[in-house]
Amino acid sequence: MDVPVRWYLENGICDAYKVQRFGSSALHGHNHFLLTLITEGSGVQILNGRHISFQPNDLFWLSPADFHENILSDGMGFSYYGLKFSYELLDSRLAEFCAMASLPLHLRLTEEAAARIRNIFAQLVEECEKGREQIANRAYLQALVEQLIILILRNAGKENAVRSETLINRALGYLYTHFSEDITVADAAAYVGYTPNYFNTCFSQQMGMPFGEYLRQMRLNYAENMLRSGITQVTEVAYESGFGSLSYFSRCFREKYGVSPKEYRKQIQEGA
Repeated sequence: MDVPVRWYLENGICDAYKVQRFGSSALHGHNHFLLTLITEGSGVQILNGRHISFQPNDLFWLSPADFHENILSDGMGFSYYGLKFSYELLDSRLAEFCAMASLPLHLRLTEEAAARIRNIFAQLVEECEKGREQIANRAYLQALVEQLIILILRNAGKENAVRSETLINRALGYLYTHFSEDITVADAAAYVGYTPNYFNTCFSQQMGMPFGEYLRQMRLNYAENMLRSGITQVTEVAYESGFGSLSYFSRCFREKYGVSPKEYRKQIQEGA
């Protein structure tokens, strides 16, 4: 199997749509956040290698670190609203919620909650069809996206999950979209406007480990998900996860999981 396709979205914008699908989708990921609300039909979403059955009023929220594919369960197809948006689109205060939310997120909404969220999705689709060129349109789109996120977080019980350390939340948002690239603590520090040493000290105090170690763990988690999803080329997994070499990736993976990437993949395939 090839490395999953990765879809890209320009920073600071969003794209909303309604889709009726009659076939399964290929494995893919995104450089942005993705929200989907199932409106009709049923199926199975393979999310980071884990099978999740879905039905109407189910909502999924994926981060740039996640990848997935959809499989039809009855051959009849399914319909859903989708929203792609970048971290930079959001107000800084609300962006803190996204940085600290436990993603990926799967919610089975009540009919009342689903109706409210469905209404916002419909407005977003209508506005995106008008275009994003005018400042007023962009501002309205941002307001709708933020309203949607607030409703979702309330239903997920995340409304009190905000950290007050804006610096760390901004850094986590940066990691979400750049962890697979060749980034350093200096890059993250420059993004939030601090010197590398001061930034790393603050990050270590709040997250319990230095920036470099946190980045490595994020890459390893992503690599594990890729292996679970049946990616056959370990070399591709290494580079797609942000590791600069196969040997370094294998060493880090063995330190965390106790086996090599090839051995781990074999255990998953054998149902160990």
